[in-house]
Amino acid sequence: MIGYLQGILRHVEDLDVIVDVNGVGYEVRVDRQTLETFGPIGEEVTLWVRTIVREDAFILHGFATRDHRLVFDMVTQVTGVGPKLGTQIVGGFPIAELVAAIRDKDLRLLSQIPGVGKKIAERLVLELSKKFIELPIAIEVAPKHEIPTVLLDDLRSALANLGFGPRDVEAAIRQVQIKDGDDLEGLVLKALAVLQSKHG
Repeated sequence: MIGYLQGILRHVEDLDVIVDVNGVGYEVRVDRQTLETFGPIGEEVTLWVRTIVREDAFILHGFATRDHRLVFDMVTQVTGVGPKLGTQIVGGFPIAELVAAIRDKDLRLLSQIPGVGKKIAERLVLELSKKFIELPIAIEVAPKHEIPTVLLDDLRSALANLGFGPRDVEAAIRQVQIKDGDDLEGLVLKALAVLQSKHG
């Protein structure tokens, strides 16, 4: 069983990559978040691997960290979630945001992941939210905070009007540090600061 691979990135085609380990090329399927951690072709990469056995093939799934792989393992134990959809889910957001969304039962955010409809989002929450609260792994998860519903809707609308897409908006809202007395203008400024730091 392959635990991890460390080698030279030789080829990338969509979410399939080839890693050269001592002259042997391993074809590995990765998720979008893991792919974004790679440098250019020819640089060294390390992938934590999960081998999926099918009747017609052995498929290597690679992840940037052990924690990332653990979340994939847990997600693919959910009813109706196979390796293909599991890859979509763990690649939908940075892993800490995904863990927080499931833990906090954020169906709106989860439903934005391609391939995840309302039913799958509900199953993820039902089967994993309690487990994710007690995850014994080194994932930093932002504490849950509540923005009043009226302000939250206005904040989403304001950020959308500024040209930000739904995924960026929801990710920014999750990272905004709320203080007593914050009004819409203050929340917009905080969200913009988060978005600017993310996009450089």
